[in-house]
Order: sequence, then structure tokens, then C-alpha cells
Amino acid sequence: MNWIKRISFVIALIFIGFTTKSCGIYDFKGANIPNDIKTFSVGFFTNEASLVNPKLAMNLTEKLKTKFQTETRLGLDAENGDYQFAGTIVNYILEPAAISPTTGASQTQFTMAVRIEFNCQKYPEKNFTKTFTSSKIFDATTEFTSIEDNLTEELGTIITQQIFVAVALDW
Repeated sequence: MNWIKRISFVIALIFIGFTTKSCGIYDFKGANIPNDIKTFSVGFFTNEASLVNPKLAMNLTEKLKTKFQTETRLGLDAENGDYQFAGTIVNYILEPAAISPTTGASQTQFTMAVRIEFNCQKYPEKNFTKTFTSSKIFDATTEFTSIEDNLTEELGTIITQQIFVAVALDW
């Protein structure tokens, strides 16, 4: 009976070994990063939106760094990472989302968009320039300044996840 447990254990180990290392580039978090990619760098985001939140560029830069540091095996390099990111905030806007005939705007849509230039010299076919966008609708009677920090945090997290998916989960 003891030998059945040992054989089962060995088979389980072999199965786990094949499923986690079959291509040598996947990790337990689902990232699909080639083994020879060791570092990443994120340039400070610029802000070209017509409405500027002075904290947003720094917050998005740090959020992207943190995402890759905590969810991949890559190390942060100040300037010359194997993966290089440059970002520009291109949209930060409030627009009416729903109009009431009696009161005017009843809902407002807040939209953020960030253009990312991603470069990888080792795998130039992965390079891209793409705009990532997220928006949120809120009641127009709510003063935007009272919810701005929470909304920019929420949309920044969504956009950061979109960037991460485009780069690290490129299946």
C-alpha cells in the first residue's frame, strides 16, 4: 500500500512539473514573459490632457511600476529595462452622460485615457503604441472634486490592468 502512495506522489510531481514549466515562460500568476526578459523600466508619464490632475502622472507611473514588481518576476531598472514603457495621459474629461429635459445633465461620465508606448528590443514584434481608456458614470449632482481622487484611483487601476494584460498576458 505504501508503494501506491509513492507512485501517486511521483506521478503528481511529474504532472505539476510539466504543467508549470512546459514552455518555461508562464508563472503561477499567468504572466507570459520570456525567460530572457529580466527587467522593466517605466518613464515618468506626461500629461497632455486638456484638464490636468497634477498628481495623476506620478500616480499612474508608480501604479504601473508596482503592478509589474508585484505580479511578475521582473526587476525594475531605472532606464534600460528589457521591457520599456512610456506613457502620456491624453484624456481626462467630464461629459454629460444622461440628459433630463427638466434638470439638464442627470449623469456625468468621467473618462481617462493613457497612450502607452511599449518597447522590447529582444522581441520587437511585441512593440506597440496603444491608448487604454476607462470611464465611470456618476450622478451629476455630485461635485466632481469630492469624488475625483477615488475615481482616478479606480480608473487608474483599470487602465494599469489593461496595460498589464496587453504586455504580460499576451498569450
